[in-house]
Amino acid sequence: MGWLSRWFGGKDKAQEAQREPIDLSVFRIDYHSHMVPGVDDGAQTLEESLEMIDALVSLGYQGAVTTPHVYPGMYPNTPETLRPPFERLQAAVAKRHPNFKLALGAEYFLDESLLDAVKSDRELLTPGGRLLFELAFIEPPDSGLLQEFLFEVQMKGLTPVMAHIERYPYWHDALDRYGEWHEQGVTLQVNAASIAGAYGPEIQQAASQCIEKGWVGILGTDAHGMRHIDALHASRTHPAVHTLAQQAKNPKLL
Repeated sequence: MGWLSRWFGGKDKAQEAQREPIDLSVFRIDYHSHMVPGVDDGAQTLEESLEMIDALVSLGYQGAVTTPHVYPGMYPNTPETLRPPFERLQAAVAKRHPNFKLALGAEYFLDESLLDAVKSDRELLTPGGRLLFELAFIEPPDSGLLQEFLFEVQMKGLTPVMAHIERYPYWHDALDRYGEWHEQGVTLQVNAASIAGAYGPEIQQAASQCIEKGWVGILGTDAHGMRHIDALHASRTHPAVHTLAQQAKNPKLL
C-alpha cells in the first residue's frame, strides 16, 4: 500500500468517494500493455505476465492487445523476434483463461524509420487494423513528419492510435490539437494510471479534459507491471473513467 499511497494520495479522494467503482467490463479489451515477457521494460517473466492477466480477468476484461516497444537503438523488436515469446504467453493464457483473447501488437516510436516502414509496406503489427505509436516525452515531433505519417497510415487503410496523449507536456497548453486529430480519424488513447494521478495533477487534468471533450477512444493500462493494474483498479471511481465508460463504443480491438 505504500507505493499506492504515494501515487494516489489526496486531492480528489472526496470527489471520488462519491462515485461507485465502475464495472470495467464495459471496456472489454485492454489495448496497450507490455506483457510479452523479456522483450522490453515490461514483464520480464511469464509469471509476471500471467499475474497481470489474472488481474485483468478479475476486473472483467475479455482480452488484451499487448504492445511491446519498438524503438530503434533501444528496443529493436520486429514481428519475427516478438512472435515466439508472444506465442508462449498465448499458450499459457489459453490453458489458464480459455476465453481470454490475446493479440500481438506493438507500440512504435515515431521517427523517420517508422514512416519509411509504412511507406514501403514493411510488416507491422496492427491487430484490428490499428497502429499504435508514441512520441518523445521531452520535445514535440516534427509537425511535417507527424502529419505525413498520419496520412500514410490512413492511406494504407489503417487507423493510427496515438498512445498516452496526456503524457506529452509540450501540448498541455494546446489540447485543442487533439480535437483536430480526433476529427481527422486518429484514435486517441489515455492511460488509467494517469487518470488515477500516477504522473501528477497536470497529466491527470489533461487526460480528464480530453475525455470530457469526447476526443478519447481508448482507455489502456500501458501495463508494465502490477503497479499499472493497481492503478486501473484505483481509477474506477474517477469521474473521467465514468465519463469514458458512458462514451465507450466497444471498438473491435481484436
